[in-house]
Order: sequence, then C-alpha cells, then structure tokens
Amino acid sequence: WGHPCEMCPAQPHPCRRGFIPNIRTGACQDVDECQAIPGICQGGNCINTVGSFECKCPAGHKFNEVTQKCDDIDECSTIPGICEGGECSNTVSSYFCKCPPGFYTAPDGLKCIDVRPGFCYSTLSNGRCGSQMPQPLSKMQCCCDSGRCWSPAPAAAPEMCPIRSTDEYRKLCTVSAMLPARPALPPAPPEGIPPPLIPGAYPPPHIFYPSRAPPEHPILPVNLTDYCQTFRHLCRNGRCIPTPGSYRCECNKGFQLHGREECLDIDECERNPCVGGDCVNTQGSYICQCRVGYQSTATRTECR
Repeated sequence: WGHPCEMCPAQPHPCRRGFIPNIRTGACQDVDECQAIPGICQGGNCINTVGSFECKCPAGHKFNEVTQKCDDIDECSTIPGICEGGECSNTVSSYFCKCPPGFYTAPDGLKCIDVRPGFCYSTLSNGRCGSQMPQPLSKMQCCCDSGRCWSPAPAAAPEMCPIRSTDEYRKLCTVSAMLPARPALPPAPPEGIPPPLIPGAYPPPHIFYPSRAPPEHPILPVNLTDYCQTFRHLCRNGRCIPTPGSYRCECNKGFQLHGREECLDIDECERNPCVGGDCVNTQGSYICQCRVGYQSTATRTECR
C-alpha cells in the first residue's frame, strides 16, 4: 500500500500447523509432509499422520529432530563397557568386537569372552587367596563354579571373583547359560589311571564351561556345530539356517537381509503400489488407503 509501498500486516494463518487451506473450498486439509518436504526422514520410513508425520528408523538408527533424518547410532561411544577385553568397531546399524588372543568372539560378534587358561583359588581369607587348584581354568570356569579368586599367570596377582547375583557376575557367567548343556562324562577312573578322552566328540572352537564340581577330568572344548540351536536370538524377522561351523539367515516375506543377521522391513510404498490411494508401509507388508471412488481389495494392497 502507498508510494513508496509498505507491506500490509501479516494475515493470521487460517489453518493450524500441519494443515493447509484447500484452493477450491478454503477448508483446512492435512499436509502430507512425506511428499511435501524433500529429503525428510532420509534413511528411514516416513508415515504421514493427520496434522504431522512419523519417522520410523531401522534398528541401530535414531531420529534426529534437527535434520529430520535417521542417523546411525555409534554403539562404540554410547554403550558403556561395550566389547570389554577387545576393541569395538562401529558399522551401519550395528557394531562388532575385535578380540585379542586368548579371547573368543561370541557368534553374534558383539562380545569378547575370556578363555585364557589361568590359576583358580578356592578360598579367600582376610583378603588373601589360597588353595590353588591343580588344573588350569579360564576365569569363567573358575569364578562361575566354586572359585573365589583367579589369576591369568603365575606371576600375576590373583583377582577376586565377582560376587554372585551382581551385574559383574551375570556378565561373566551368562555366556555359559547360552551354550548347550554339557554331555554326561564317564565316571572318574581310580587314582593314578588317566581319565579317558571322548574322541571326536568335541571339535573346536574351544569354549569352556564352568563345571558343577571341581573336575576330576580334563576340561574338554564344547561342540558348537549348530549356531541356530545355541544362540536363539539370531536372524530377527527371519529363519536361521545352520551351515558347517556357521549359519545364514532367510528373511520372512516383506523383509530383506541387512548385514549378516538382521532382516529389515522392505518399504513397498517406494514403488507406489496403490494407484487410486495412499500407501502406508507396515512391518513386512503395506496397506492402501483408497480415495473416494475407489474400493480396497480384501488384502488391502490394491484400490479398484
């Protein structure tokens, strides 16, 4: 208005946030942010909601409110005590542990298990460890059974075993609970006769179990041939197929393999399957929300 012109005062927006006036009717209608804002929810799955939108990020990612994208979580810097005894390497949506000699990498790659043979002590009195057991035992074998102290080498000072029912004890000893039950061993032979070994029953990898009583027989490595039976959490949203000394994942319908053991949902809406409607992605599938003049099929995957 005027000369030179000045701007008129701003008019109040007729619709609340997330809505826009319809050009023809003037009525407030929902904005589909997933279509309207380029690059929104990058790396994730955008779902339009009335007046807003929702961003579903894949496992190992979190939604960044500032950039409105899915960022990879760096587990190595966010999870305290991760890969204890080893080195943590971050990967997209996950991580793995590089373990030093004497440590065994768990089959899922997410933990280092100490299998170094050392010295086990069965008594602790006035802060002094005593009654050294004759056979070498790993820290897990020693402390998760009847040991009170463990030392990795003769010259090293013994360290106290964690107290039962503490987090430290659970962390050390839950690995043994994940492994299959140890087969029954023959009774101990009379004094002086070496106990029999069971040939071929225990191929590597060498993982050791805590024994139930002080063992009178050599510690034998455990057969880990069927990873799918041993570690039940492998292949989420899929089926675990054992292979010689390892495993592979077959994903359920509507999911695809991401990395080695995680099946992630396929976003079917990317190929625009809902002609005459709006596509909403779901876990393992999708549904079509049909527009006026169209009817949904029984499976809700098409508009006619």
